[in-house]
Amino acid sequence: MKKIVISEEFDPCFNIAAEHQLFLTSEEDLHLLLWQNDSSVIIGRNQNLYAECDLNYLREHDIKAVRRFSGGGAVYHDKGNVNFTFITKEATASQDHFIKLIQSAMQRLGIDCEFSGRNDLLFKNRKFSGHAYYTDGDNYMYHGTVLVNVNFEQLEKALTPSKIKLESKGVESVRSRVINLSEINSEITAQSVIQAFIETFECNYIETINKMNFQPPLEKILSSDNWMYAQSPKFDVELERRYSFGTMSVSISIADNLIQNVKINTDSLKLYDFNACEKELYHTRFNEQEIWDHIEGYLSNHLDFS
Repeated sequence: MKKIVISEEFDPCFNIAAEHQLFLTSEEDLHLLLWQNDSSVIIGRNQNLYAECDLNYLREHDIKAVRRFSGGGAVYHDKGNVNFTFITKEATASQDHFIKLIQSAMQRLGIDCEFSGRNDLLFKNRKFSGHAYYTDGDNYMYHGTVLVNVNFEQLEKALTPSKIKLESKGVESVRSRVINLSEINSEITAQSVIQAFIETFECNYIETINKMNFQPPLEKILSSDNWMYAQSPKFDVELERRYSFGTMSVSISIADNLIQNVKINTDSLKLYDFNACEKELYHTRFNEQEIWDHIEGYLSNHLDFS
């Protein structure tokens, strides 16, 4: 049965675990999850926490870091941000349909926007919504964010920008590239955005979830230090290179010119398993070009490198 699910919680561990649980139990009928988080940084499944966040700033400002189950890049959330997730089976999923629904919701608020690039909605060439998708078996989700009244100053200080992304975009600040909907119309609020989604989705069945009536089993995993930190070793050197599937970073600890620890991370939407490649690089001599050659050879021989 088609339905809307609204989370009454602002805990990012609960919300991401709830999203994933609804995803794992998806049906052919389309479901829409609407949710908001307290101030937090959400990183992709294959990203390095130390490279993506200013952990000292996060601790000082009580901002939680959470690693999600899907790929992609790091994002900042707070209560000035509305998150949406369309959940269905892959066979019935339509990205074009989801984009049209979001654009229709925005038009109810007087916002004419265009879809640009892989995953952005723009108002006059400034981004206010980023999207991604995730599949597992025949389950499918299309999710994203809507910037309503996000604290951009905190966003900039919480996230550590990729050197490659800085080089490609120059020194242009985040605030010159993105825009809050409240800057376009001061009467737009998070609640009015949620209401616009509800009216556009045209569904009579609305369900609310909270920690009393919904206990996603993976919430404890998301809250654990092992899940958050084990995949993100501190590093002496970080290499970055851009590929067609996204940006790849290689974090390396070196002693006596031998690699003691290596972790390969990407912001790709695809989930790559680099464990074997990392083991092959262990205790080899550090040479940047040879490392990239080895990784690219591994991609070509073992993974869908596209």
